[in-house]
Formats: sequence, C-alpha cells, structure tokens
Amino acid sequence: MGAGASEEHERLVVTIPYYRDAELLQRALRSLGSQTDADWTAIVVDDSAAGDAQSTVDAFADPRVSYVANTRTLGVAGNFNRCFDLATLAGATLVVIFHADDELTPRFIGEVRAAHRRHPRAAAVATHVEVIDTDGRTHLPLADRVKAAMWPRAHGDVELVGQRGLTRTLLGQFWYCPAMSYRLDRLPATRWDGRWLQVMDLDLYGRMLIAGETIVLLPERLYRYRRHPGTTTAQNSRSLVRFDEEAAVCAELTRAASAAGWSRAALAGRLRPTSRANAGLAAAAAAMRREWSVARRAARRAAGPA
Repeated sequence: MGAGASEEHERLVVTIPYYRDAELLQRALRSLGSQTDADWTAIVVDDSAAGDAQSTVDAFADPRVSYVANTRTLGVAGNFNRCFDLATLAGATLVVIFHADDELTPRFIGEVRAAHRRHPRAAAVATHVEVIDTDGRTHLPLADRVKAAMWPRAHGDVELVGQRGLTRTLLGQFWYCPAMSYRLDRLPATRWDGRWLQVMDLDLYGRMLIAGETIVLLPERLYRYRRHPGTTTAQNSRSLVRFDEEAAVCAELTRAASAAGWSRAALAGRLRPTSRANAGLAAAAAAMRREWSVARRAARRAAGPA
C-alpha cells in the first residue's frame, strides 16, 4: 500500500496532455472547474509547438491549474509519461490523465477519490463514460455500443484481477483510457511504452494484470468521452496502425499469459475477437470509400491469424 493510502484525503493531480484545439481545452477546463470535490490541482502539459494552450490556461485564471510546455514534441506515450513525472514532482498519490478534448461530470473527482479509498491496493480505477460528439451531444456509434454491452452487469464496483481480468481485457478492452485514474506507487517501472502509437493503454493494463495488480471499474457514467474525426484513435484506425499494433501487443500478452500458465487468457489473446471485428468494419468503411487497397489490408487483419 502506498504511503498516502491510509490518509482520509489523498493528493490528487489532474494532468491534461494537450496537442491541439484550444476551444475543446476551454470546455475541458470548465468541466474541471465545476467539480463538487474542489481539492485538486491540475497541470496542462503542452506537447504542441503552437503555444495556444498557455493563453487558454491564463484566461481560465484558476490558481489550481498550471501550465507546462515540453521543450520538444514527445508524442502520445512520451507526453503521458511526462504527465506522470510532473504529478510525481507535485507530490501526487493519485493521478488522472484527462484528455484535453473530453469533459468531466461534476462528481468525477469525488467519486474517483472515494473509489481509491475503498480499494487502496488497486493500481487504477476506471469510470463508465458518456460518449459525446464534437458539439457535446450524446453519441453512440457501433464501437461504443459494443463496449457498453461488454461492461460488467453489476450495480457496484467490479475488480479486474488475475487471469479472469486479463481474459476480459484481451477479448476486448471495453473501458476507456482517459476515464482512468492511477495510484502512482503501484504502476510498473515502464509505464507508457513508446513503441506504440495507439495501444499503449492495452499494453500497460495487460502488463499490470499479469503482474498481479487490480483495475477497478465504476458503473456510473462520470466521464464524457468525445468522439470526433480529429482523435488519434480515428486517425490510426483509418491508417490501420491501430490494428497492426493491436495484433502485436496481443501476441506479446498472449506469450506472457502462456508463460504464467493462464490458458484462458492466452486463448483470448489469440482470438482477440473485438479487435478483428473492428478491422472488419474498417475494411467495409474503406470499401465504401472505394479505397480498395486499404479495404484488402483491413480484411486481412480481420481474418487472422487467430
């Protein structure tokens, strides 16, 4: 258990990795400022060269929010690691990586803090999400309907742990990376692996579960996750980088599960049905756009190998 785990009110730092779209960052900051639990600090970590995030933070004018600009562009994994490093320097026990194009419901921080208090040995807590579009309206495309269907049917907290947790994860990661909070002293030495452009979250969570850590799921929709064409996920899906990386990281986690004697998890890693189904949808979408070479490549990723 971390040194702060027995304290009634642990230090929680919200980090906000930023790359583009100051208007959405404004909305994100407004949602952060509306939290019913006001005991937080935040750091906007600017990985762009534009510098427009600083004026947005200055205009927000909340002393709890600070701004840091990276001296060079680190990329997604690198900036996420930078967020963890800055939170550690700020004395955090718990850290949230709040994506700059999303929004929080007013009770997010209070409920996350309470969940960590209930589960002091959990490495991470994930809340359920409301999916929204660019304008903030509720939006539920097929991929998110599938994620919602995979969410455990339970009224309270659910713990993902051991082989059962890894099996569920490899069948399809149904929770959302930005809706996560982390207990820093329970994370592995290698946090966000810079090899990956898209699947650094699946890689991290799989390694955490294999190492014996616990991920807690909260049933309430406390995070507003924005789907829009500019997201990294959308871009990597269209380029097929996402599917190549999912196959590679599932193969690594399958080998680790086999070495641990977790046969069910290894089978789930070989099958990876959700990833392959998403590749099939990408193939169909590419065919509708008459991008035939992309469609063929996506279809091959959907078909195998199991």
